[in-house]
Amino acid sequence: LDSFTVDHTRMNAPAVRVAKTMQTPKGDTITVFDLRFTLPNKDILSERGIHTLEHLYAGFMRAHLNGSQVEIIDISPMGCRTGFYMSLIGAPTEQQVAQAWSAAMQDVLKVESQDKIPELNEYQCGTAAM
Repeated sequence: LDSFTVDHTRMNAPAVRVAKTMQTPKGDTITVFDLRFTLPNKDILSERGIHTLEHLYAGFMRAHLNGSQVEIIDISPMGCRTGFYMSLIGAPTEQQVAQAWSAAMQDVLKVESQDKIPELNEYQCGTAAM
């Protein structure tokens, strides 16, 4: 796996890094980004925190990054809980992703209460009571 070939002792956080780029058989570019919140082996995001961000980023990152050249496929928490992997169609720069990430974090700060978290209900989430 690509994530296991990276020296985790040399990572910065917060940071955006292209983790992988690949081409589909039809020639589309798929890029996977490492959105690192905390330093590996130093700190982790709480279970509730990463779950909340997962819900919020689903919409906020798309609102700031999707466009004619980019479409986010998925944003998923890392098993180590130090950040997220974001897979998308297209090849935005790390700087473009960092700007979208910063804007999405500003949106996160504006969420006033738990009932404002998108899709946080028993029909759309497997751990809505978390």
